[in-house]
Amino acid sequence: MFGYTVFHQDIMRSLIDSVRSGKNASSYIFEGQRDLAVNEAAELFAKSLMCLEQGAAPCGECGPCKAFETGADLDLTYVRRPKDKATIGVDTAREIVKAAMVKPLYSTRRVFIFDEGDKLTPEAQNALLKILEEPPEYAVFIIVCTNGDNILQTVRSRSITIEFPPVSDDIVRDYIEKKYPDDPRVDFLVSFCAGIPMAADNILDREDFEALREDTLNILPRFLSKNKVYAYDAAEFFEKNKDNAAELCDMLLLYLRDALVISVCGGDIVNIDKAEKISLIASSYTPSVITAAADEMIMLKKMLQKHIKPAAAALHAALKI
Repeated sequence: MFGYTVFHQDIMRSLIDSVRSGKNASSYIFEGQRDLAVNEAAELFAKSLMCLEQGAAPCGECGPCKAFETGADLDLTYVRRPKDKATIGVDTAREIVKAAMVKPLYSTRRVFIFDEGDKLTPEAQNALLKILEEPPEYAVFIIVCTNGDNILQTVRSRSITIEFPPVSDDIVRDYIEKKYPDDPRVDFLVSFCAGIPMAADNILDREDFEALREDTLNILPRFLSKNKVYAYDAAEFFEKNKDNAAELCDMLLLYLRDALVISVCGGDIVNIDKAEKISLIASSYTPSVITAAADEMIMLKKMLQKHIKPAAAALHAALKI
């Protein structure tokens, strides 16, 4: 869409139409998983906002549009978390407030895109409140986040929240087949990505993915065991693989889904290459235990989104199953 990878075209058409009709707001929260191309959506919206041909934005021909494409647009500011810090602090927020008071140089608007907006500290968010409540007429703020729960209600009330939910399997399949036409694992990838198309890129770019799949299947019985001593093995596994903790949850959920299918109806499973081990799990635990485990995996993933340590979240899940 206009040269950007966009999976929510209806949402973007509505946002661009608001620009073309002059009815856009001054502050937005774009909420969705990173692999749903939410950042790309924010950039497309910013380009539309800064286009000089508002009735046809983004025209791609005006000065701001061309500068935007080369990354040289001085009226666009990205706000990013410092590489050596876990959060975006109050000092950065204060700098943005000052910058927002400077009129645009080439466009009619200045746009600020907050990458990882949910990493803004409460102090930083409070520092932004005044400018969000009474922004200059030319300023637009786009806060991109994966977890809107970390955005203060006072900030949310001053912004329009645009949710980017997981998309259909058809959209995921279309993305994978076009980008990886020769990969034989399309069916597995579509199921594993669970509505997040660009998750496939992370999988196919990693050499350790298949080994991680196998290790994750091997740890699943530790979660399911009645002997809760094994819960600490599950926690240790998540600590060892903490950088991939959310992905581990997805793998475990898909294995549990397959085990439940085998146990209840004997239908087709996604992890067909792991059928023997999954069948053993299906025969060793009741459907109610498998279902309870799946519920806990969903809760585990939510805990990770709230920045709870992976080992602690995994231990909590294993002890509750």
